[in-house]
Amino acid sequence: MTRLGIVSDSHDRESWLACWLERCKREKYDAVFHLGDYHSDARWLERRLEMPVIAVAGNCDMFSQQPRMALWSCGRHRLLAVHGHLQDVKYGYDRLSYFAEEQGANIALFGHTHRPCVEMSGSVLLINPGALMDGCYAELVLDGDRAVPYLKSLRDGDA
Repeated sequence: MTRLGIVSDSHDRESWLACWLERCKREKYDAVFHLGDYHSDARWLERRLEMPVIAVAGNCDMFSQQPRMALWSCGRHRLLAVHGHLQDVKYGYDRLSYFAEEQGANIALFGHTHRPCVEMSGSVLLINPGALMDGCYAELVLDGDRAVPYLKSLRDGDA
């Protein structure tokens, strides 16, 4: 079983970053994904966590050398991580779903809209953790063929 922590759109909100850091340490995720906006926040986490941090650049990371997408495999699952602005996710998820399928991914992680969501689009499980700047994040548990996403909030008092 693999447990992943997923955030996006942290936008340099130090208090939520600090809460997320403590959550990651407590939950002992196998890896953490930062889906863009702000790349510097992902680097801050990377320096403080003893787990892999997979990060992609978002639309607010214009001058970042960080890649705009990442592919990550775990067992039978292939994850695509993007911010989502290049796939126009504010106007629907079809382009993202097609792009994920083209990359051979069965799960697409994205941000940009600041709205948490989990849904299937074609054969692709789409997960948007919402904006960390609003206290939102997601967990994904991969266990054999199963992929179980959870949308969560640091506001729930269990941070």
